[in-house]
Amino acid sequence: MGFEPQKFFIGVIDFFSVFLPGGVLAYLGKDRAAPVLLGHEEFSLDGTENWIIFLFAAYLLGHLVFLFGALLDGPYDWLRSCTDLGQNNRLAKGNTLSPRWARMLARLLFKRKPDEALIQAVRIKSRALSAIGASDAINAFQWCKARLSKDHGEGLVAVQRLEADSKFFRSFAVVLMFVTVSMYRTRREYTVWCILLLIATLWRYADQRFKSTQQAYWSVITLESMKSENGADAPRTRADTRFTHAGGLVYRVSKNSVEYLLVQASDNREQLVLPKGHIEPGETARQTAVREVQEESGERARVIDRLGDVRFGKYGPLVRFFLMEFVEDGGPFVVAVRGALRVQPSRPNPEERPHRWLPFEEAIAETVTFPETQKLLEDARTKIDALVDRRRTK
Repeated sequence: MGFEPQKFFIGVIDFFSVFLPGGVLAYLGKDRAAPVLLGHEEFSLDGTENWIIFLFAAYLLGHLVFLFGALLDGPYDWLRSCTDLGQNNRLAKGNTLSPRWARMLARLLFKRKPDEALIQAVRIKSRALSAIGASDAINAFQWCKARLSKDHGEGLVAVQRLEADSKFFRSFAVVLMFVTVSMYRTRREYTVWCILLLIATLWRYADQRFKSTQQAYWSVITLESMKSENGADAPRTRADTRFTHAGGLVYRVSKNSVEYLLVQASDNREQLVLPKGHIEPGETARQTAVREVQEESGERARVIDRLGDVRFGKYGPLVRFFLMEFVEDGGPFVVAVRGALRVQPSRPNPEERPHRWLPFEEAIAETVTFPETQKLLEDARTKIDALVDRRRTK
């Protein structure tokens, strides 16, 4: 077996992710622990026996630090879910948006369009696993790593290297938390510097972890594109074959009246229609409805209830529609301009069309050539009236 520098480097980083943070804590706490554990007033690093004790303590503490560091993955995953894809998933489940400050921080940390590679990886995974009914058995990142281990070992090594870096900074952040608390009690003048270093370390951890997942997605997407070029593309399938499209009938309550969202038709500027679109592999109908509403109108809305399945025309696609409640417009995003942070209006989506909010009577009049849409509007008004009455009685 030949020497592989990349794997050796990953092993070194993994080792130091455990040993180095543990060594720092063991060194800082040795004099406090010596009277309790060894009966000495202080602990000096001289002699073989003392070094063995120190190295054992460093290794043990390092594993504990690594264990506690894994708890940071929870806040990271939550912040990662504050990007557009995560918000659409929340809205599809009928939940509200995450706090605005969290969404702004996610935009700042993960930059523009952080979900594009993930969306494509999920679609590839769904197509590959749908034949055996296991699309949801494994998440996209772990599936990509498994795929790379089989088809592209060098790509997997690149992912593992970034993962190792993120684990190192994650453990280092735990040590800095301990040091910050200790400094606050003894030497408060250094606390600010410790906090700044802790913020930078957490930022680096998040950045490296994000890059590791992106690298896995990019590698699998590249493999899939090469596979397609060779004529071996997997068939496109969906878990639910009863309908192929999904859309939303969005409403909002404005000045004690209810208004409905209609968008300009893509093939006729004189017509107004309900936002809808094709269900992509790996998506549920609810997620498609939320995505299409945002893409075609720029508005965000959450799913309230299912309205029904509608076929437009004799040979048109079967569309599942949902009743959706307006949440907010596209919202601001944060950009860095010459080192300063600036909040600007959201970027227009290439698919975004002119849209109007209309009361029921006007919406009915605008959709007179679409009896299917009018039926959906009537069903929606019945459901909305019941919802409004329930909320008023609470």
